[in-house]
Amino acid sequence: MTIETDKAEIWHGQNEMYRGFQTQDRPRIDRHIHPDCTIWDSEHEALVRGLDGLNAVRAARPTGDDQAKVSSLEAFDQVIDVWGDVAVLRHILVVRFEGDTPDERIRNTGVWRRTPEGWRVAHNHEDVIASPAH
Repeated sequence: MTIETDKAEIWHGQNEMYRGFQTQDRPRIDRHIHPDCTIWDSEHEALVRGLDGLNAVRAARPTGDDQAKVSSLEAFDQVIDVWGDVAVLRHILVVRFEGDTPDERIRNTGVWRRTPEGWRVAHNHEDVIASPAH
């Protein structure tokens, strides 16, 4: 494997998670997340620990009419560095919503680990970029 191959696999994995979100396919998302991951979720203050913790955060999220409907996700401006079995991916994610809900721009940093099953997210940090004041 080359570093460029690793970078392509990591970026593909990240985008697979976004496609899984858009199609509500949780297994498609979770196959790219290390079971012992940690996550700083943009809408949850405490550090999320492991897939069980992530599932608890997911279960607490609003559903139905209480939740803004996502119409599309666009990830870009990726920067990926690979050091052996560890990599860091930084990128911007734009979340577009249906209706009058304004778009969100999110900075995302993920630490990835090479495992026997492939690259998996070991830590993810996302934060919403504040909209400029008008």
